[in-house]
Amino acid sequence: MSVPQWWTRVTGEVRAEHETDPAQLPGATFAVQTGSDEPLFGSVGSGWSPRTICAIGTMTKAFTGTAVLLALEEHGLLEVDTEVWRLPGMRAYAEHPGKSRIQVRHLLQHTAGLPSIQPYTDSPKSPCNDPDGPPPYCPQASVALGPTGTYTCYPGGANEYMVADGHCQPARTLTLDQVSEHLMRTYEPVTEPGAAYLYSTIGYVIAARIVESLSGQSVNRFLHERVFAPLGMTDSFFIAQPTGDPDLDARMDDGVSAGQRARIADVALVTRDGLMPPEVSPGPDGRWDKYRRGWRFVFPDGGMYTTVVDLMRFLRVVRDRGRDGDRRVLSDRVAALLADDQGHGHTMGFGYRTQATPYGQGVDTLEQLGGMMTYCWLEPRSEPSLIGVFLSQRLPNIVINPNMGAAMKVIFRVFVPGVTGAVRAGQR
Repeated sequence: MSVPQWWTRVTGEVRAEHETDPAQLPGATFAVQTGSDEPLFGSVGSGWSPRTICAIGTMTKAFTGTAVLLALEEHGLLEVDTEVWRLPGMRAYAEHPGKSRIQVRHLLQHTAGLPSIQPYTDSPKSPCNDPDGPPPYCPQASVALGPTGTYTCYPGGANEYMVADGHCQPARTLTLDQVSEHLMRTYEPVTEPGAAYLYSTIGYVIAARIVESLSGQSVNRFLHERVFAPLGMTDSFFIAQPTGDPDLDARMDDGVSAGQRARIADVALVTRDGLMPPEVSPGPDGRWDKYRRGWRFVFPDGGMYTTVVDLMRFLRVVRDRGRDGDRRVLSDRVAALLADDQGHGHTMGFGYRTQATPYGQGVDTLEQLGGMMTYCWLEPRSEPSLIGVFLSQRLPNIVINPNMGAAMKVIFRVFVPGVTGAVRAGQR
């Protein structure tokens, strides 16, 4: 297959960004597909290739949303306007007037009114947190998987202390069932459910509980069977190391090999002060643990690993309304909920653009952005259709002294405009 000149130019521009300032762009892998043409792949940086495995951060939510829809459908419950408390395992939401009004669509669209990442001083009082006292500390708790931070509503990242089995424990040592139960009982809506978009990581943790309650499987096992394996997404998974708990590992094992772990990219710390972001707790060696060694929490709001090759396979199915060639992978109903505008600038898994952007994405674009410098977008209704993916691994400041914009410059000022401009101009 001949490589279009415009792709060679775009790849060169990304490479120039890397060579000019490798601290800002330590490495990257990226891909594009237009219409029925074969996908184009590129990479920059030592050791980077289309087979490099990356943590995709918030882009995980597109897959968790898909899992929720599939689990509901399998049990004849695919009505996203259903109040969450009516579903198996979600009874904790029945006891509070505000929580009882939260629907499935609210969790998946970030309209449940639930809080986002915040200092412990802004969080409600609980057995593990006193907003009027010193930072949370529990001497009985094991911190073998890394310390806890002073931020809440980001269990996997901050390793927040949570009540489980009658005492406070770090989130990473708990199961999704335990973490979600604590979240459901602790955090109330801060705005009326359904009234407005308010980004919340914990909404997707709670939504993932629906999958486990209905299927009896962890989210990663469920997605492996329903999405990853059928699409040949062999490098897509959640937890990258066994937990050491035989029963849990038997239920969650996703068959990640030593070779795959070796292909997981390092995460470059690029913060203003050179320290870990305060809302992100390091692992036991003081750095972010890219292997999540010993974790029991599957991190359904931001803990998936994948490659550009696998992502392109999934995005093509979304583009083709649930079909993989002649095979149907997602039903018409699930595909529509993922791909069509559901209001509030969101589908049930993606952000949805109702206006074109200055960077080149058009009207009706689906997109997901991850804080570790990962991005994908899909224009299924354009002519030709367009799919793009860009993955790097950069941990910036997001909440305090944010410098995420500097990391994203190469995506939105170089990669996306270069691709969309060339495709719209019909360049070869």
